[in-house]
Amino acid sequence: MPQACILAHLSHTSSVPNLIASEPTLSTVLIGIAIAFGFGAVHALSPGHGKTLVSAYFIGSQGTPQQAVLLGLTITFSHTLSIFLLGAIALFASQYVLPEQSYPVLSFVNGLTIGIVGLSLLRKRLHSHSHPHSHTHAHSPTSLSSLVKLGIAGGLIPCPSALVMLLSAVALHQISYGLFLVGGFSLGLASVLVILGVVAIYARQWLERLPQTDQVLQKLSILSAIVIMVIGFGITVVSVTTSL
Repeated sequence: MPQACILAHLSHTSSVPNLIASEPTLSTVLIGIAIAFGFGAVHALSPGHGKTLVSAYFIGSQGTPQQAVLLGLTITFSHTLSIFLLGAIALFASQYVLPEQSYPVLSFVNGLTIGIVGLSLLRKRLHSHSHPHSHTHAHSPTSLSSLVKLGIAGGLIPCPSALVMLLSAVALHQISYGLFLVGGFSLGLASVLVILGVVAIYARQWLERLPQTDQVLQKLSILSAIVIMVIGFGITVVSVTTSL
């Protein structure tokens, strides 16, 4: 399938304006990046793009703002990489596989990984709270490995909007501009996710200052792990049913 057909097919699922209709100058590149940043931020606020994962993870763990930055950037890096990979599939294997046909596979891997991470968090937190003598507070320390795994899984499914920007740039022989636009889009996505993570962290810290909140925090940490697990396995089930 030619590039034009791919773009026409994908454009039905995207509302991204044509940021690359003319030869880019420095000012148009900067404006395009700013617009892409805004679209990335709005994209992060749309359903199913890491908000619940980030909030649930940090509301149930003893995280730090630096870890919120790490999780947000990991989700964004994974998201950006998946856009480039799917773009390569669209360009070089479009006669065999449409980009959207790869979504169920990516969704399955994404959901399974998130579900496993959530299950691991639930097991650790249940074990932690069943041994109160080794913990003076209802804290669930943040695991760096689970943080990175969750970030990678959370950004694995690319969005059609960013993919259209990249493929449009390739079709118009403005690959560098397209990469800048995808980078701006990803930074907008990361910014919102980091802010949500920091808000969740400070919300938990505020709860910790209240009297007799240990049991509430214990339940929150367990509930957040369950939420992550349900989201992951839910994505897995949906990806299987939609591909049948």
